Amino acid sequence: MHAATAPLTLARAGWRAIPRRHFVIAAVLALVWAGANTLGWTLGHASIDVPRTAGHLLYEALLTMLLLAAFIGVADAATRDDPNAVAPYAIAAIAAAILGEILFTATAPLLGLIKCGCSMDRWPPGARIANMLPDSLIICGFVTAGYRYWRRTSLRMARLHARELEHARLTRRTAESRLQALQACIEPQFLFDTLAAVERMHASDPRNAVRLIDELIVYLRAALPHLRESTSTVAKETELAQAWLNIQRLRHGRGPAFAIDVATGAEGASLPPMVLLPLVDYLLADPGEHGSLRIAVDAADDTLRIELAGHGIRGPAGESGRDKLAGLRERLHSLYGDTARLTLGSAGADTILVTLTLPHERSNGDPG
Repeated sequence: MHAATAPLTLARAGWRAIPRRHFVIAAVLALVWAGANTLGWTLGHASIDVPRTAGHLLYEALLTMLLLAAFIGVADAATRDDPNAVAPYAIAAIAAAILGEILFTATAPLLGLIKCGCSMDRWPPGARIANMLPDSLIICGFVTAGYRYWRRTSLRMARLHARELEHARLTRRTAESRLQALQACIEPQFLFDTLAAVERMHASDPRNAVRLIDELIVYLRAALPHLRESTSTVAKETELAQAWLNIQRLRHGRGPAFAIDVATGAEGASLPPMVLLPLVDYLLADPGEHGSLRIAVDAADDTLRIELAGHGIRGPAGESGRDKLAGLRERLHSLYGDTARLTLGSAGADTILVTLTLPHERSNGDPG
């Protein structure tokens, strides 16, 4: 049943996909073809009734050209835009020429066009078809070859244009995401708040004020190179996250306990700037009084896995939390496509898990 219905389905799909302008073009080509044939018979003094000769030849050419337009539509559906496909178009040209002659022979008497008003009327049976069929095959072949060349060129240009648009879109998104990352590296409000905390602590707790300055220096040393570099490493990003966490603890006088565990061999893995820290900030939007955070990084042959486990942390709520992850997911997609995954989960009632998996690349860009 399936084998029998497949050609019919293909034919219907091809028919529906044919642009109506193709039938208009087919009619114009038939008019030109019939006009050329009529002119030839007239100049050769073989036509005794020019209007009848023109009508006879036009009907024949019109049938053939309309069939060719329909069969080419089926060939388009059969090839599925394969630029190297030839056979379906060759079959379309041959079928249109042969079927056009058969239909003309069968229907011309019904329309009173069996006589052409020229010397061809005196030919023996079969001689007319033997004379006209090669012409039909040649004309259909040339038209089909021209159409296939035009379609192949159009498909290639369309694909090239689509690739250029996709490249431009990815370039723009990558540039925007990098700009966002650079802006986040040295967040002005974070610096102002930290410096204000140093000023407040200087008189009441000078020891912690000095520690806060030291941690800010560590943070800036880790963050400032991102203004010149487009890539980073796990070691640099975990150092940045640790300095940020220490600053937050010193500024607020409290904060979650945290631990960073980087597996051997993962320190030099490539990691985009400002990917880890936004995840830390996401989890610690509402850390609670006695929360803890553990960051674990592991590198396999082709996968870099980063897991953040927030214990006793309520996590962010509302639009701000969703916006943070949405922006980060968009940035990761612009850099890695579908090979990057960022998932949320839980390990028990009071532990939030954020897992990030990326392609494992060494810091020089070669696969790990």
